[in-house]
Amino acid sequence: MSTIRKDGKTYDSGDVHITMLGAEAMEVDDISYSTKQDHQLNFYLGSNTAKTWSRGKKTPEGSITISLNEASQMELIAPGGDLTDIKPFDINVSYVNEFNIIINDTITAKFASQGREVTGEMGLKFKYDLFVLNIAYNNAH
Repeated sequence: MSTIRKDGKTYDSGDVHITMLGAEAMEVDDISYSTKQDHQLNFYLGSNTAKTWSRGKKTPEGSITISLNEASQMELIAPGGDLTDIKPFDINVSYVNEFNIIINDTITAKFASQGREVTGEMGLKFKYDLFVLNIAYNNAH
């Protein structure tokens, strides 16, 4: 496993553990997840500068890069072999942050894409887009 990015910050992957679909994911190369929130400036008649601001909806998003070997194992449990047909599931990401504190994030998601990328390099992998329903940051076990 090489990297974990949470809200744009990259952490060392040495102590990262990911579980999904009831098992520890051993061949994850990269997982990225974040939450965005709409923001808006509010203008009033007679003014060309904003006087207030407001917040809107929050949108979670993410992706995961896994080996094609791991993906083929998941395809065996997917209805018809299609990862996008797997119902939403939890992805638990546990790691040690820069203050040596164990962090556990839970991402509720499903696969939004399926595919292959075959190159001339060893260690074939593919980046899968996730349809993220929720992210629970710093969840206690």
